[in-house]
Amino acid sequence: MNARPPVRRVVTGHDDDGRSIVLSDANAPHHWTSETIPGFGATVPWMTTAGPVDHSSDVDAASAETTIPSFPATGETIMRIVDFPPDAVYPAEAENAIFDELDGHAEKDAGQERAQSKHFWFHRTDSIDYAVVLSGEVTLILDGDESTLRAGDVVVQRATSHAWSNRTETTARMLFVLIGTEPQSAEEIARTRTALAADAVASSIA
Repeated sequence: MNARPPVRRVVTGHDDDGRSIVLSDANAPHHWTSETIPGFGATVPWMTTAGPVDHSSDVDAASAETTIPSFPATGETIMRIVDFPPDAVYPAEAENAIFDELDGHAEKDAGQERAQSKHFWFHRTDSIDYAVVLSGEVTLILDGDESTLRAGDVVVQRATSHAWSNRTETTARMLFVLIGTEPQSAEEIARTRTALAADAVASSIA
């Protein structure tokens, strides 16, 4: 099992007088490395649950003991830093190995709702994801498009079926902020778009 570089995490808060302070400055404790895929793993510096956030609390929302879902429910947020090793190092059964470890078979199946999987990472989540490439190079694969991304590039991923492919020989590191949204299947989105287009045509000829 390859060691992954730690992520330094600084968490701020308030003292009893309401002044801003540093609550902790250390490596993020929620740091996971895959047992079956060399170099693959994730670190979660923080998360929030649905509902109001209590800024007076000093509770660590992403301690080593915190149970953090792989994907957020509606109203939840998860900040995650992921290391993607080269595609070549993934085992033959990578597709099942990945989603077994992430408990993400429902997301895998949703990713194939409109098309058969084009990559072992293909999946879909009910979330808006802000993704930033921190180092290396990855290719974003969609049903009908691809985009190659390098350090500093940003993706706004809007509940689309997608995969992250590392076609290079070095590990890529990405930062994600996942924001859970109301469930809406790709089929439902397609029907809504078709109805809106029909309404627009009807309005233009009325």
